[in-house]
Amino acid sequence: MNGRQWGRTWGIGLAGAALSGCAAHGSEPPAARTAAAAESRASQLAADLAAADTAFEAQDRPALVAALTRITRRSARPLDPGAPDPVPLWRAAVPGDVPPLRGRALGPGYVRGTLAPGAATQLEQLFLSGQAATVAANSRPRDDLRLRLYDAAGKLVCERAPASARDCRFTPVFTQRYRIELNNAGAAAARYYLVVD
Repeated sequence: MNGRQWGRTWGIGLAGAALSGCAAHGSEPPAARTAAAAESRASQLAADLAAADTAFEAQDRPALVAALTRITRRSARPLDPGAPDPVPLWRAAVPGDVPPLRGRALGPGYVRGTLAPGAATQLEQLFLSGQAATVAANSRPRDDLRLRLYDAAGKLVCERAPASARDCRFTPVFTQRYRIELNNAGAAAARYYLVVD
């Protein structure tokens, strides 16, 4: 290969790499985006909470132990310490089978709730300037929950329908309170898990 051929090949390689980089960041297929979103701590925790809930109701002890073990390893904590937390109830159903909680939880925070058909709920969460944040949700049934995130000025920052499809990931420019809204667009009641990381 002479110098001209090598230069042409190298240039084509660079152009291909640049295009593939654009595809990876701007126009990736929905399946790839969903797979990437599912890898975040927030999405994993939301899925684990829903799995533990399902296992508890089905009295599936092995599945409940597995889900609780994953939740414990993530150092998850309730967003509102005063609200009902299902995790202690689940742990009591499988005493001695799940590693004990140790120390103060510093991991992602979660909240559990139920929405009637057509109902909505919201909560406010402070996010700090320059710190990457993730908001994720999962629900039963899975496809009827819609997630919206608004900044302090009321501007829509992120919307996901269904909420479990992808995370809302962002880095605030300013420290401010954000409003997180969940809406049940389905015909049945939805039990949801909202996770902030």
